[in-house]
Amino acid sequence: MENDWILAEKLPVDDADPKALLAKWANVAEDMALVPSLNVRMRVADGHFVVEVSPELYDVFRGA
Repeated sequence: MENDWILAEKLPVDDADPKALLAKWANVAEDMALVPSLNVRMRVADGHFVVEVSPELYDVFRGA
């Protein structure tokens, strides 16, 4: 299940504040009664901040 993360947002490193970006998605998780540290992660790849969410957060976010 660890490989089931879903791309939520991808922004160039030069154009984004990583703390603000991660906080935004953490707030989304909290609003949906999910634990942010278990449902949101961010990494840097090819000059971009990549935010990925768990399938559970994605399902709630898209209204499944």
